[in-house]
This record gives sequence, C-alpha cells and structure tokens, in this order.
Amino acid sequence: MKKILLTNFHPHQDGGGGHARYIRTVLNSELRKDFDFGVAAPEGSGVWNTGRELGATTFTCPFPGHFREIPQMLGAVRRFGGIYAEWRPDLIHTNGSRDQNIVVLWKALGRHSVPTVRTHHAVRNIPDNAYNRWAYRTMLEGHIYVGHSARNISWSEGSLTVPNSRVIPNGVDVRHWKPMPKDPTFMAKYGITANDFVFGSHAGMGAHKRTDLFLHGAAMALKRGVRPFNVLLRGNEREIEKSSRLASELGLKNVVYVRYEADPRGYLSLIDVGFLLSESIEAISFAARELMAMGKPLISSNYAGLVENVDDQLNGRLVEVGDAEGVAEAIGWFLDLDRAALEEVSRNARLKAERVFNVDNQIREMRRFYQRHVLGLSTTSV
Repeated sequence: MKKILLTNFHPHQDGGGGHARYIRTVLNSELRKDFDFGVAAPEGSGVWNTGRELGATTFTCPFPGHFREIPQMLGAVRRFGGIYAEWRPDLIHTNGSRDQNIVVLWKALGRHSVPTVRTHHAVRNIPDNAYNRWAYRTMLEGHIYVGHSARNISWSEGSLTVPNSRVIPNGVDVRHWKPMPKDPTFMAKYGITANDFVFGSHAGMGAHKRTDLFLHGAAMALKRGVRPFNVLLRGNEREIEKSSRLASELGLKNVVYVRYEADPRGYLSLIDVGFLLSESIEAISFAARELMAMGKPLISSNYAGLVENVDDQLNGRLVEVGDAEGVAEAIGWFLDLDRAALEEVSRNARLKAERVFNVDNQIREMRRFYQRHVLGLSTTSV
C-alpha cells in the first residue's frame, strides 16, 4: 500500500482551523483503504493529536518559518529527514506554507525526488518572485484549491499561478452533521429556551471572522424594534473577554459564549440561523458547511468562496463584506419569516449540503488526484 505523509505546521492544541478539519476528514475517510497515511506535526498540536487519535503513524516535527528562526528551520529539515528515512512515504502532502518550506528545503538540500503536493486552505496571493517560482512550480508536483473563488482570487494579476492544480471543494459528513432537535442539556447549560430565536457561529472569533460586525448589526436591528433573539459565539478566553466588552458597549445582553465542547453538535442544535462574515483569508469554511448540513441557513459575507455556500434568500442571506447595515437587514429578514418559511430555508440549507457539500464528493476527487496526478496508479476502480 502506498504511503502518504500529511504535514501541518500549526503548533497549538486548539490551532489548525480548517487545516485540522481537512486532515481529520482524510483520516476518517475510505481513502485509508487505498493508502497508508502518516502525520507529521508539532508535538501536542491539534493535528498531531488527531493523527494519534485516529491511528495514523504520527511523527513529531516542528515547522518554523520566521526569518529569525533559521537555526530552528535547519533543525526541522534534519528532523524531517529522519522521518522520511524511517517511514519512506511515496507522497508528501503539505497543508501550509511553513511545512511546505521545510519539505522543499529538505528536498533541495538532499536532492530528494519524492512527489510533493500542497493544499491551499486560505485565500492568499503568492508573490511572483524567483523563490516562489522555483518552490511552487518546480518542487511541488500538484496543488489542491478548496474552492473555485479562492483559486481565482489567489491567481489575481501579479500573483504567481501554479501548474497541475485542481479545485476539490471541501466537504462535510452529512451523516454526522445533520438536523437535530434543540438539545435540552445544552439549553439548560447556556440558558436558552425552546422558544428563543438564536443566531450563532462556531467558526471561532478570529479578527477576520468579523463576529464584531455581527454584534454591531444585532444592536442596529434591536434598535429598530425587531423581536428578541440571542447570539451564540464560540471562542477562547481572550476572544470572549474582548467580545464581551464590545457587547457591553453596544448594550447587548443577549450574547451567549461557548468554549470548547468535544462534540459541538450539542450547542449547534440551539442555533436557528448561522452566520459567517469573514473579510479575508477564508476560502470556503468547514464551519459554515457543517451548519448548513445541520439545516441552519446562513447569513454570510460575499467574500471569496463563501459565496459558493449561500444562495441569497433560498438557503440564507449574502451581505457585502463589512456592511453592518446589511447584517441588520438580514437579521430582520429572518426574524420576519413565519415558521413555515423558516423551515423551508432550513430544508434548503440541508439540501445544498447533501447535494454540493457532501464529503463523499471530496474524497472521490482526492482519490483521483492522488492516483492520476501524483502516484500514477490505475484508476479503473474509481
């Protein structure tokens, strides 16, 4: 069985975001019937823990990338060489710029020819310079983009375009992420009643997610006399503290904060309408697609691949990036829906997930990518 080594540089236990979800998706899939997967990531990181939890051969490897960390980078190159010598992967699948750079340096310094591919999880323009042309076009054999819009933006004028690229949209397990009644345990835990209308997100509270924009929109909507509602946000202690200050300044007393939960479906069941208002970086958002798979229509910004999630007024609302007025209008639109209309847009969200975001589509295309474009295996069984 051919071996594929998945690498990821995020060092924190709760770090990795979409990268961590992506690697978990691969390791939970039927691709493991075709390939033997290993994981290389910083010890104790979310991806490192995922690899161990799911029974993949897991290696400790730091992936420093700052220009001040050159000695550490050389140490990481040596460590990666030891991993390769021990496990001998047939393909290296990188998932970020820092782990990619360590692998590229290892290949160049040791004149290794093992095929290497990269998944581009974020919307970032690659500067068209000599190093990047060498690294991305010569040292990598293939590129995966997780959304069409993300690739198009990343390839804007003046940026580097890369060969052997393929768009394979991220999918979610619609058997796992499915509609469910509001969980009584979590209603009690977070002070939510069955009759409360809840807007919420579980994409985290990074600055580019613009949860602050939603709070501004919520305050505007309440001043216009819309019916009461709650807002549910997930974050770490620092993020929650900052958001709580803003909520207080805006006079919002309807914000509920969630910290880590091993199974987020419990608190997600409390949400009637999800939201994600990213203004940068976000390529597609696993969190948005998980919400839609659970039958939660979305209020979404129109940034990059997020427009591929929502069909305006069918399964959610699209608003302009940074437009608090648009957010307030979308909140009011949902609150004005009667029960039958809300149930319809909720069903439409679930249908979109089943037809477009189903993880089976992603895994099928990844199998083809590995077999046809990298390993040269027969595809008669695909």
